[in-house]
Amino acid sequence: MAQKNNLLTFPAKRNFNCFQLKTFLIYSLLFCLLVPLCFFQFFVYGKSFCSGDGITEHTAFLAFYGEWLRTIAYNFIHGKFIVPTFSFSLGFGADIISSLTWFCIGDPLNLLSIFVPKNGTYILFVFLAVLRFYLSGISFIFYCNTHKFQKNIIPFGAISYSFCGYALFVGIRHPYFLNPLIFLPLLCIGIDKILDRKSPVFFIIFSFLACVCNYYFFYMLSFFVFVYAAVRFFFVVKIERKFLCKEFFKTFFRAFGFYMIAVMMAAFILLPSAYGFLTASRTTEKIEVNFFYSLAYYANLFSSVSSPASVGGFFGSIGFAPVVFVALLFLFTLNDKISKQLKIFISLGILFFICPFFGHFINGFNYITNRWCFAFAFLVCVSFVYAFPIFCKSSFKELKIPLLIAVVQNLLVIFSCIISHARRQHYALCYIYSLALFLILYFLIKKRKDIRIFSLVSIFIGIVVIAFVRYSPYGLSYLDDFREFGIYEGNVAKNTDIEILKLNDADFFRYDEENKFTANNAVVFGTKSTSYNYSISDIHLMQFYEDIALAKTSLMSCSSLNRRSALQNLFAVKYFVLPAEADYAPEYMTFVKEFDTYGGKKKLYKLNNPSPFAVPYKNVLYADKNFEKLNPIEKQELFLDTAVIYDEKSEDNTDEPELKLNSKILRKNVSFVGNDDVKIEENKITTKRKNAAFEIDFSCDEDSDSKKELYLLFKNFYYTTDSYEQFKPQIRFVSSSGKEESFSFGMTNANDSMGHNRMPCFGLQECKSGKFFVTLENKGVYEFDEISVFALDVSERDENFNSIDSEEISNLAFSENKISLETSLNEKQFVRFSMPYSKGWKIFIDGKETKSYRCDIAFIGTFVDAGNHSVVLKYSTPFLAAGVVSSFIGLIALVALCFYLKSRKKENE
Repeated sequence: MAQKNNLLTFPAKRNFNCFQLKTFLIYSLLFCLLVPLCFFQFFVYGKSFCSGDGITEHTAFLAFYGEWLRTIAYNFIHGKFIVPTFSFSLGFGADIISSLTWFCIGDPLNLLSIFVPKNGTYILFVFLAVLRFYLSGISFIFYCNTHKFQKNIIPFGAISYSFCGYALFVGIRHPYFLNPLIFLPLLCIGIDKILDRKSPVFFIIFSFLACVCNYYFFYMLSFFVFVYAAVRFFFVVKIERKFLCKEFFKTFFRAFGFYMIAVMMAAFILLPSAYGFLTASRTTEKIEVNFFYSLAYYANLFSSVSSPASVGGFFGSIGFAPVVFVALLFLFTLNDKISKQLKIFISLGILFFICPFFGHFINGFNYITNRWCFAFAFLVCVSFVYAFPIFCKSSFKELKIPLLIAVVQNLLVIFSCIISHARRQHYALCYIYSLALFLILYFLIKKRKDIRIFSLVSIFIGIVVIAFVRYSPYGLSYLDDFREFGIYEGNVAKNTDIEILKLNDADFFRYDEENKFTANNAVVFGTKSTSYNYSISDIHLMQFYEDIALAKTSLMSCSSLNRRSALQNLFAVKYFVLPAEADYAPEYMTFVKEFDTYGGKKKLYKLNNPSPFAVPYKNVLYADKNFEKLNPIEKQELFLDTAVIYDEKSEDNTDEPELKLNSKILRKNVSFVGNDDVKIEENKITTKRKNAAFEIDFSCDEDSDSKKELYLLFKNFYYTTDSYEQFKPQIRFVSSSGKEESFSFGMTNANDSMGHNRMPCFGLQECKSGKFFVTLENKGVYEFDEISVFALDVSERDENFNSIDSEEISNLAFSENKISLETSLNEKQFVRFSMPYSKGWKIFIDGKETKSYRCDIAFIGTFVDAGNHSVVLKYSTPFLAAGVVSSFIGLIALVALCFYLKSRKKENE
């Protein structure tokens, strides 16, 4: 019964074009019908296509990318051949290329943003998301067309692929996660051409595009294409067995050479991106890989074949129409050459799902996730397109076993839904539909009826059912992850950044905002904020947050500086923004105005004594063991008076200055009060239920009645019961006068090497005595090294501790990739700049390059001699120059290869 089909045989050109056109038209019609049917609930429930990441990251960076492209075009048109590669709007200042290749730079589709102003970015975002859905099906059709699969079936395989469970899960939430669905079929076509000794140019071009689009998914694609090539080789290449091994390695090195040409061509983006990733905070995670997942994971895996539910919380989402599943089962009854290859691929995919190591390995040896399941979706849909025509022609006897297995699997899942409400929401509707479909199929097959039309229509309906369950409040409630319709336009129209720009303040400054509506608004408007959230953020900043125990941070974000006046000076903050309802008035600031934003009313304050961008220090300390012993509050106070240099040793033998703090730090006497729900032992807290609370009382006899900055330190505090679960303690402070303040913050899981130190600051408070009520959301065991309360008396700080004479630092100017200033110092001092350390910055004094230093954990600075000097900082993206040279060499190699192939073709003719 096996269909005769050679995967490397191509149809005649005229028939091929007609064949393609008809297939594309049918697919396009089905796609246009499916889009509203799959996503209508967004309109019914008033939801936008923006999840939290969509409004915070994707639309913000797409708007920034469009403005960046327009800036480059403007520069080139006016004869200024400069590409800005550093922006102070990205976090506290970051490289544009290495930061944003994760989101938008390199993807050819995103080039459309150059034509779209920021007000229209949401429309572009939605259009590109839908376009990626469509293009994934188009690339699938190309693959099937080149292998002469039955033309009437291919469009239904294409919609099964473009609307698979993975696509419905990530397609709107993270649209660029759809790119591997587009590239995988095309790369497989390229491999087939190489194995058939045809031109490798197709493979090189699409490998190049996949690489520049996103290096993360290119790593995954590279692995799967290698597996595809290795398996296909032993079925395609005709050669005597004794020469097989030699031919395999010969073919492998040929293909690898073509692959390296593509990688070299993409090096102008790949090398800076790789450097950015390797120096990012995400690389600090500690990963524990077990031999197996939990039983609950395998139960979800078994149940998720025809349901959109994610597999065990590890991102994998399968979700195919029931007919696709039964065709896959039928494939395993076939024994022809093509089915053998597909069975090997499917079996490997199942193995990858079963073993956690592959989720770790395919994710770049990072945390365990099954984001690679797009490749499994491709294999399943190709298997369907190949097996379904044979399935329709087979007898009842041949189909009985696959149908029986499918029915049993359906019954087991439905039975589990009866005893579990959660599983009913996830699986019931999908599997009731699936069971009904299989029973009808059973009847039709037994009566020897034609099942083709019914089966293909059922695929269309099955996709709609899966999408309904994915998004519906009566299913997985995925719509809850998406924000209200109009959120992007409302936020762009009214926000803090617009009010900051209205100030027309020409100085360099940042603003600090509590409860900021979206973390990355600064990149849209070109302001400088203390809030950010993006995947490739600086590792030294994360180390800084950990060492000074900043509460409102994570591995990829910073929400605010948490009212810590010392940090506001270190980061050159000039304005502070609070929610209008906040019952807190900072005494070292002046009220400016109140204004409306899409996220609510805000109050704007100006610091009375803001710190400038460049600050000279007379005191210099080289980080050593004594410095590392300081607690977080001592470190932050030391940074105000002394530059602490890292990764270096003193160049002379002079004694280092004595550690001197300009503020008085009072450690409070602390007592813990447990209850029936919370047991507190030495360095351990055990909670018997969720959201259990305990009390921390504090007092200090030495304290005066003056207001002080109040801190609650959690040192090395983490939840141990589930090493993968993060948690957010809720804290309520009650002063002796009865005033209350509430605060919450995130703690990372036990696998992270950072994120266990948090020290929330409650600002200036009357804090001679008081209470903290701490609520822990998870039931289980929490361990810690220290929980302490500090009161910081800032009245003893020098009034000008962070100010300098106007004559010391002057003529500060910023331009693209360049900062210039002039110094006039009475003695040699260390000048610290309020931006993160990066090897991309080169510092020149009076035209001569001088050494740059990493100081105060995360900042950059250098020594400047006494007298008048011109200081210039120039930025170039690390490894960009090497990448451009490599890309040029790769392009030359491609051109040379094309000439070689053309000349060889003429010789053969």
